[in-house]
Amino acid sequence: MAHTYFKNLDVEAKKQYVSDVINRCCEVWGVSEPFEIVDEHGHRGLGHTASAMKMWISRPTMPWDFILTTALKKNISLDYLLLNVTDGNQLTDQKPVELLELIDKCVADSLFESAEFGIVEHSYISAISKKISSKIEDALTVKVHKDKAG
Repeated sequence: MAHTYFKNLDVEAKKQYVSDVINRCCEVWGVSEPFEIVDEHGHRGLGHTASAMKMWISRPTMPWDFILTTALKKNISLDYLLLNVTDGNQLTDQKPVELLELIDKCVADSLFESAEFGIVEHSYISAISKKISSKIEDALTVKVHKDKAG
């Protein structure tokens, strides 16, 4: 069975690698130590104790929950956090604008047609259309690297 690169590193190299990843996470949060991080709920260290954080480096163990939480909450690429790939490390929303416009038109046309048959009140069409449009836009929005965003 093949081993990952991390498992093949000697202990000192693993410690350095874990330390570098944690430092990049701290940089993203704008702190010098991981326990200084305070999330929107007031949890320090993203719910990890200071002693657990010290063990990540001393053992060394990759803190996956900490890294993934950082990536999600700070909208940062795992390529950057784990591999220090700096090209386009920020993620941004990409929306298929033409498709969304086409869907919005189809929804609006269908609602107006339904109103003509008395299925939907004309006064509700705008609110229903906006709600459907918002849900579809959310569903079709993906996170991409800034340099790949259209």
